[in-house]
Amino acid sequence: MSILNYIKERWLHLLFLFLAFFFSFLVYRLDNSFSIRESNAAYILMGWGILFFIYLMIDGFILHARVSRFGLFCRTNGSSEEAEAFFYPTDRTHAELVRELTAEYERYKADIETKSAEEMEFITKWLHDAKVPIAAARLILESQEDKLPDDFYRNISAEIFSIEESILQVFYEMKTNRFFDDYRIARTSTRKLIAQALKGYSNFFSYKKLGISVEGEDFEVLTDEKWSSYILSQIISNAIKYTTEGGAIEITTEKEDGKTSISVKNQGKGIPTQDIERIFHKGFTSSEDREGAKATGYGLFLSKKLNDLLGHSLTAESKQNEYAVFRLTFYDHDTLYHRN
Repeated sequence: MSILNYIKERWLHLLFLFLAFFFSFLVYRLDNSFSIRESNAAYILMGWGILFFIYLMIDGFILHARVSRFGLFCRTNGSSEEAEAFFYPTDRTHAELVRELTAEYERYKADIETKSAEEMEFITKWLHDAKVPIAAARLILESQEDKLPDDFYRNISAEIFSIEESILQVFYEMKTNRFFDDYRIARTSTRKLIAQALKGYSNFFSYKKLGISVEGEDFEVLTDEKWSSYILSQIISNAIKYTTEGGAIEITTEKEDGKTSISVKNQGKGIPTQDIERIFHKGFTSSEDREGAKATGYGLFLSKKLNDLLGHSLTAESKQNEYAVFRLTFYDHDTLYHRN
């Protein structure tokens, strides 16, 4: 406890002692009939000063010990046994209050956790149930492809895919809160990650007449295959969305200095300079309205969040009105999350 805090805590006691000393000094000075030698008065004042200093030291030490002990009691959430062990009645009363508040908090937390688990179970079931009618709708649409106008088929297919992506976003966001219960770090190939990430996007390449090239060797990386495939799929989705019709997307794999990178480069408007540092922020959309209301700004945020949990690196660079490159980098050494 600092000297200033001690003075704030004990100001009334200190004021009383000061006034008592000052009153005694006034009586000695103003009462001419009061007989005492000046040397004796000096000894008395000196004795009072020494006793006052000793009082301050002892009182400060005791108060510091009380505060420290009570702080430890609070940090350990307290117990009835510890509360009874306090010597000072005030400390014991406060300790009992902390114990009651702790018990109330534990009951509240248990209730919240129970409700949260029930809600999570319901949402998880809903997500799995929603996949069935969506898959059925896609099958029905594909069965009628020859009978439907191309634009109609393309638009409905794109909307169904958007619903699928939205459901996946909810699913993976939920999983991030329980990440360490649902991940498996193992060695997998970059080609496999890319192939899984590209699933479901073939129609979009066809609709927008986009070219695609996959370059570089196949390397092994240490990661969670499911999570990294999802991160790549979000990057590819972003690339498709912002590549102009007739443009091209390049996926390149490189290995250098103990790290392996998968780069996704798209042609198009690129990313404005003022936005490059904020594209992974939650809810961020471009200041130049890249696709406007269709962009939620959540896909890249979730990708970065998952990437950080995996211990990888996700970066972006761009030249406005020419291209944007997103680079997912894996490190060869075992990460904090590696399991044999």
